[in-house]
Amino acid sequence: MAMQQLPYTAAPRQATRWSSIGHAIESFLIDQWANIITIALGAVVAVALAIPFLSYLGLDSIAKPLFFALHYVCAQIPAHSFYVLGHQLGLCARNLSIYASMFLGSLIFVLSKKRLPGLPWWFWVLLCLPMAWDGFTQMFGLRESTWELRVLTGTLFGLGSIWFILPLMQKTLLETLNTPPIPVRIDNKFALQMPWKREHK
Repeated sequence: MAMQQLPYTAAPRQATRWSSIGHAIESFLIDQWANIITIALGAVVAVALAIPFLSYLGLDSIAKPLFFALHYVCAQIPAHSFYVLGHQLGLCARNLSIYASMFLGSLIFVLSKKRLPGLPWWFWVLLCLPMAWDGFTQMFGLRESTWELRVLTGTLFGLGSIWFILPLMQKTLLETLNTPPIPVRIDNKFALQMPWKREHK
């Protein structure tokens, strides 16, 4: 009596499961990307502000690693930084204003349900120029900047950058989602390859 060989289905089922997980992660990132950016920016600002309070309370075992971690995004020059309770903030004045304004700008973008119109590129460049002028003239010893100028130019740069980049990212994402199916050849047959499995508003 010949034995009938049953088809092996474990591998296709496993592939389907991983495919479902991949689509779930993909859908989450598509829906929540702006929230993720906002939370990340807010976390950077919150950590920078928390460091002097942690140091004041004697929690240097927490404050010092956080301070050194922020060194990857800021030079933390003492003369260019604010102090609270006698302890230096985790970001210098310029970077604090940049990240704080980027956080507020991204928060406004999220609250507008990602409908905030973007800035034209030339206006974004104009908002970046004051910080470039302030930074380069100080770097080459032509003049010495003040904390007021660092905060003002950093805020203009941060708001301009986030106001330009986030709407541009949203526009690019929507254009990608609305791309029509692409016919691809599979085993001598044509199938439609969809960029995403579900529609997004």
